[in-house]
This record gives sequence, structure tokens and C-alpha cells, in this order.
Amino acid sequence: MTAAVNVAFVNYGVLSGVTGQVTKHLASRGHRIEPIEVVGPVEHRDGKGRLRLTTDAAINLGLAALRFGRLALHHRWNTGFAFDLHSRNAGRLLAAAQIRPDVVLQAGALFAPGDPPRFPYVLLLDNTRHLAMQRPAEPSASLPAPMDYGPGWLMRERAVYQGAAAIGTYSERVKRSLVCDYGVRPERVEVVGAGANVFPETPLREDDGETLLFVGTRFDLKGGPVLARAFRRIRRRRPKLRLLVVGPTGELALPEGATHLGYLPAAELPALFRKATVFVLPTLREAFGIAFLDAMACAVPCIGTSVEAVPEIVDDGETGLLVPPGDDVSLANAIERLLSNPQQARAIGAKGRQKAERCYRWSQVAERLEGLLGRAAEPRRVSAAGPAA
Repeated sequence: MTAAVNVAFVNYGVLSGVTGQVTKHLASRGHRIEPIEVVGPVEHRDGKGRLRLTTDAAINLGLAALRFGRLALHHRWNTGFAFDLHSRNAGRLLAAAQIRPDVVLQAGALFAPGDPPRFPYVLLLDNTRHLAMQRPAEPSASLPAPMDYGPGWLMRERAVYQGAAAIGTYSERVKRSLVCDYGVRPERVEVVGAGANVFPETPLREDDGETLLFVGTRFDLKGGPVLARAFRRIRRRRPKLRLLVVGPTGELALPEGATHLGYLPAAELPALFRKATVFVLPTLREAFGIAFLDAMACAVPCIGTSVEAVPEIVDDGETGLLVPPGDDVSLANAIERLLSNPQQARAIGAKGRQKAERCYRWSQVAERLEGLLGRAAEPRRVSAAGPAA
């Protein structure tokens, strides 16, 4: 185990449970962790939703409108102005931290950990902008092609990567992008992965052979309408088939036999995974996909799409099945394949659990991150200790 270090964990929210899990598991290894949430200076509303249009927020919204048009609010963190403002805010918060950091751990590259950074830092990344820009438009789901943040943003993003002492990535795909698209030296990048947020000690299977489960907050982005079409096809032949939809909070137009359960806390998910015959997430875009890890940890066979990092998680034919994005016919065929062969479905689920145990525990992620953080902090600690007597 690496010697204990003081870590300031700079982030921009809970990030699908990542912030809490990383904090918890690094702390369990003896490190002092202080989470620092940076975004806020450009927000036009306060924590209670009340309008708070400061000068900085107004300037930033104007700049976002010039570049992003009607999507300005959605992309308000993606202007050069917001990047620089958040970077300066990160620097102020780090200077005022309760513990003096030996090293900074930062989630993502929406800003730098200071302007300029005063502490050595390690990044934790699930994506790069270059990879995001390669995503095609999805007209059927009203998903436009990714917005171009402009050369100023890309220059700042590259500088954050180049200045990092080390970078931990969720996937090999992101590591390749850092090396090939941003010129980061391969030895400075390590795939640390991610962990399941739902991980029962003993996965129980109590499904009825006729239950599909979807978990995702953004129904269109995660392929919900594609699943609804596939579900209608199958239900003509399997009238007892049911679909449980977890995550979206708005109204959904679902077919007969589908139940919208809304948002549920992680503590309630194990019971649903236990009842699920197949976990289906036909996502159209997916930088990583922690919901697949949750299903695998619960020994539920997965069906996903062959997009972005999903094939690194779901081994087609081994821990799940993969289909082309947006193809409800292929999706229906894959679902029926598992429903019609319960023995194969159980075997796939068991292999998924084995892979989750081997690769996707947050304790394992923390151990990998620990090495990066320790090496990044070492020169600073040696300097602070002074020459040996």
C-alpha cells in the first residue's frame, strides 16, 4: 500500500456515484480526501433554483449563445470563459482547503486545477472531447451531432492533459485518444477502470423468465425508444413479457406491459436486478456505462450496443450480447435469444459476475488510483521533508 497522502478531489458533482465511491475507497486505504466541487461561478441559479444572474453568469450565457445557440444553457460550462473562471475558482478553493494537498485528483477536463495549477495533479477521465466529436448525429432520437467547442477550448483541454503528472482512464479507448489525439506519453496514462455501484455479496436470481430491466436517466440517449419498439415486437409472441424502466423522471410514452418506476436510489436497485431476466440498455452514446457493471455484479445477462466503450465492458457472447445502435429488429432478436434459452442466459450472467469481481470493484479502482497519486505526490513530499540528516 502506498504511504498515506493528502488528496484534494476536484470535481463537478456526483458523477453517477463516482465522486462518493472514489472518496470512500481511497479514504478506506488510509488517505485523507477532501472533495472540492468547483462549478458554480457561471451558474445563473442558486442552490435553491432561484435566479442569480451575476455579471460572470450573464457574460458566459451570452458567449454560450453565440457559439451554441439554443443549446447555450446545456453547454454553459463549455466556453473558454467558463473554463478559465472554473480554473481560477479551483485554484482559490485549493488554496483554502482544510488539508494542504500533497496531490490533486481531478475528475474530467472541464477546467484546470488552478490558473496556473499550484499542486501536482492526476486526472480521472471517462472521455475526451476528440472522442465525443466523433459521435454521429442520431435524428431518430433527436440527438444532434456533437457541438464544436472551438480551438480555444481544445487548446485548454490539451494543456490540462499535458500538465498532469498522471492520468487514469475508465477505458482503453480513452487512453488511445490521449496518446494519439493529444500527444500524451503512454507511460503517463493508466486504465484504472470504474466500479459497480450495486454489488451484492451474493447475487440472488429470482426472475420469472419474462422481465426486462432498463436503467438510465436519459431515456432517448440510452436507447429507450428503440427498446420500446423491440418490446412491442416481442410481446406479440410473449404476452406475459414485462419491461421495468428505471431512471427517467419525466413522462414517457411506453407500450402496454411496460412500467415506469422513475428515479430510484441505488439501495433499491438490487431487488430489481434480482427480478430481472435480462438487463437491456441499447444506448446510442456511452462514454463508459456503469449501469452495465451494476447488472453484471448482480449476475444479470446484459444486452448493449456496439458503441464507444461498451464493447470493453460487455464481451459479446460471453458476458452479454451486443447489437447495432438504433436497430430494434436486432435488439428484439437478441432479447428473444436469451429469453428462449434460460440456461444460456444464466451462464452469461454468471460470467458477467465473474468479470465484475475481477475488474469492476471500486476498491480495485482505488488501489490503481493510489499508485498514480502516490507517484505524483512523492516529489512534493520529499521536497517538503527537506534533506535527510
